[in-house]
Amino acid sequence: MKLFLLGFLAIAAWAQDARAQGVSRSSDGNQPPRVVAKTEPEYTEEARRAGVNATILLRLVVNEGGVPEEVQVVRGAGFGLDEKAVETVQSWRFDPGTKQGQPSRTPIHVEVSFNLMDKDHQRQHASLIFTLPPDTARPELIEGVVPANPDAAADGLLRVHLTVSRDGKVENLDVIETTDQEWAKQALRKMKKWRFRTHSSSAEGAGLQGLFELTVGRPKRSSR
Repeated sequence: MKLFLLGFLAIAAWAQDARAQGVSRSSDGNQPPRVVAKTEPEYTEEARRAGVNATILLRLVVNEGGVPEEVQVVRGAGFGLDEKAVETVQSWRFDPGTKQGQPSRTPIHVEVSFNLMDKDHQRQHASLIFTLPPDTARPELIEGVVPANPDAAADGLLRVHLTVSRDGKVENLDVIETTDQEWAKQALRKMKKWRFRTHSSSAEGAGLQGLFELTVGRPKRSSR
């Protein structure tokens, strides 16, 4: 199935609860790579347990033999899904892009989307990105779920700065931006109950700093 969205040639690959989509079309009229064999992205248990819907944007090069190389995360989501997206796309095979009729190494972008069939999280895109010191692993969310939508029909945006302490508790929740103050208050109450597994005893005493972002639909951005 092919869809044209925001300049992307979308190539959908549905798994039971996940979707991989999106290779960009070049602007110079040359033929872009085309997916001919693909595996389906898999959820991490962490993301499934937390009810995460997310879309990861990857940049890669398809070589002359149709093999993806140099796969990098451009826009991640955390929850272990970035690594799953990279693993998935590395296993894909393409008809290579062409220049003047000849196979050519072609840089492209690919979106890999993970979607759960959960009415409380429909149309959501969530991400939780940490700023980590060297040799410090990402905290793993082991208790708690992503906040539900503000309203069944409403779009929304919520950006929250948080700190994860060395014992895995959430501290210093601060709303940076939201489209709905009441929704933000409800979300903070839920996020205060989150618990993480930290993997490094050398974490800074001030804790690990993270940014949680949740969008529902296509909300109009609004400053706090």
